[in-house]
Amino acid sequence: MKYILRICIVLLLVSIFSLEVNAGGNRGNIGLGLRLGVIRFKSDLENPAFGPMVMGTISYNANEFISFGFESGYGILENEDDDKFQTAIVPYEVHATFSFFPLGRVNPYALFGGGGVYWNATYDGKTIRDDFSNELQEKYDSFFKFGAGLEVLLNNSRNLYLDIGATYRYSLTDMLDQDYSGNLNDAVYDFHAGLTYYFRTNRAGDRDNDGIPDELDLSPTQREDHDGYLDHDGKPEGIPPLASVQKSENFIETSEDNSPPVVIHTPLRVVESDRNIKINAEIYENNDLKIAALLYRPQNFYRWNVIRLNNIEGVLYEGIIPKDEVREQGIEYCVIAVDRAVSGIGYSGLPKRPNRVKVIGNTTFWRIVNGVAALTTWGTAGYLISKEQN
Repeated sequence: MKYILRICIVLLLVSIFSLEVNAGGNRGNIGLGLRLGVIRFKSDLENPAFGPMVMGTISYNANEFISFGFESGYGILENEDDDKFQTAIVPYEVHATFSFFPLGRVNPYALFGGGGVYWNATYDGKTIRDDFSNELQEKYDSFFKFGAGLEVLLNNSRNLYLDIGATYRYSLTDMLDQDYSGNLNDAVYDFHAGLTYYFRTNRAGDRDNDGIPDELDLSPTQREDHDGYLDHDGKPEGIPPLASVQKSENFIETSEDNSPPVVIHTPLRVVESDRNIKINAEIYENNDLKIAALLYRPQNFYRWNVIRLNNIEGVLYEGIIPKDEVREQGIEYCVIAVDRAVSGIGYSGLPKRPNRVKVIGNTTFWRIVNGVAALTTWGTAGYLISKEQN
């Protein structure tokens, strides 16, 4: 029964001691999710069994760190000592979710909520009748809900996430397991995994809702394809065959080079203020690369800063925008590559059409708020989990 508490402690430590935030995530405002998992009694039963569970969710992100949602689904609670007994539950709940790294590829979160539950206790497929009152054991009651989990970003469009987590629900009835011998109400817990898809609502100045403002968008009514190639301009392009420009081990130094470098980079859309921002790009070139550079500036500034991108391994290059330049009015940047034959320029963003990034502030405040909420939520859940029936 202590598994949920242990998971919560691990997630809290990950949240507190994580040394780096991989900025750039942008989950959108409205999310739809589907979760599959297993559910189990914590009740008077000595040998409860795991049963199947399916849940659907809809959520609204009030800001990057807090969201509100509704969840409903279906689960079957079972008893290993008697396989003819089952309790089916249909929870319908609201909750608040507190995210720690919403811009990262991995986002730990805490969850608290509650609501109603329809339940139906059956034996051999038939609803049970109480021996004394003759009432059917098919009723409506309530749950308090405590949870924790991880969101893991799955795609370059930054709107599809894998969700892995656990939830503990404490009910306001002792009838779910049809055993009234203990002094505590029945509870259930689950382990689940699923997918959440976030929809980006239309924003002023971005008609096709692809994250590129219309003033920088070459195709303001057609969405960018977000494949890493020229994603700054809002116009979908196919990725060129990288094999034709990737450097070969047997190339001839004097061979003619008519192909410019190809830069593959997924632009950042949202970052945190007062943090160094890491820019990664893959640069493909069929001969020798002369220079790979990063141009950046706070939005509405005239002067560009220029630094060289460092080759990390193979075609992977990296540069750092220092936190002093990451200001709340936003930031713009370009990734530029030039080969020695000066056959052309490879780029993601140009000074007249840069990658533009939103910068959010007060992140320390929100992490403190969410940390307090998580400790309160998980502390309450831990206390309830640790209590034993008498």
